[in-house]
Amino acid sequence: IKGHGSEGQITTQGILVGALLTLIDLVTFLGNAVVFVCPVVEKRLRTVTYMFIMSLAAADLLVACLVMPFSIIYEVTGVWLFGRQFCKVWISFDVMFCTASIVTLCFISLDRYCSVVTPHYYSKRMSRRRCIGMTLTIWVYSSLISLLPVMKGWNEIQGLEPDARNDCVFVTNRTFAIVASALAFYLPFLIMCGTYFIIYRVSRLKERASKRQKNLQLENKATRTMTIIISAFVLCWLPYFVLNVWLAAPGGPEGAGPGLQLLFKVITWLGYCNSTLNPLLYAFLNRDFQRALGKVTYDKEDMVSIVTFSRTAQDPQGRAKAALGVETDNKQ
Repeated sequence: IKGHGSEGQITTQGILVGALLTLIDLVTFLGNAVVFVCPVVEKRLRTVTYMFIMSLAAADLLVACLVMPFSIIYEVTGVWLFGRQFCKVWISFDVMFCTASIVTLCFISLDRYCSVVTPHYYSKRMSRRRCIGMTLTIWVYSSLISLLPVMKGWNEIQGLEPDARNDCVFVTNRTFAIVASALAFYLPFLIMCGTYFIIYRVSRLKERASKRQKNLQLENKATRTMTIIISAFVLCWLPYFVLNVWLAAPGGPEGAGPGLQLLFKVITWLGYCNSTLNPLLYAFLNRDFQRALGKVTYDKEDMVSIVTFSRTAQDPQGRAKAALGVETDNKQ
């Protein structure tokens, strides 16, 4: 899909669009970078759930670094300037990071399910080691859906060859579009809907049976926070996957006219904007995140602790000394 430029000529409209998209890219990068800093200054964020959130932020940060910049250049100039082979790599990254985002959200819903429905077994089922294994599974699963098929050309349509010198188009045959969309979006989405429905029902039953309303309110608030994040993801990405399957399904349009091309570009960037929204949702809806963000922004002492944390993480002796210092302070 070509951008606003024609044969490499940059227009005024292209510059304005490029400036807007660059702003989105910068906000996405900064917002998700902060997600990695906050656990250093706020111990309450060092939880199993936040490990999944960091995995989500990693995917969003990679979108900002490896997907958005090349898309902006392509959109502004209207010409793909980086060669056919890197075009495949770029498309693979695009698919992989988006898949990692939604699968991570699926695992977050499973984490909330274990926490709410079976709280007595939560620590055993969602141990830190198991969480790390689940995070690795997310990324391996995402790479198998994206890197392997695209680099092998399993998505391509025989007889259809885009202009490799000027275009970088994600061409998908019917089988790949349906299978990949089901594995990357629809299946995880159905799992999330099922888990959050059960969480809602169990939370309501607990609220009626228990007198400890404060704990239940905190539990329900955490569940609502994750539900809002899931909803934002669906609103951003559902149009893309619906259109993707419709184009590949029997009876879909044979060719992509200018209107359809513009629509496809808009909903693709709507999906990218989900990577921008996620850290903003954490800042507005998570008090611990707000507290950590305030420390990072305003407290110089916590900035010193970030440097100390980074050094002790690399130095085992320094880490032991830091732990001993904490114990000494507690005794005092």
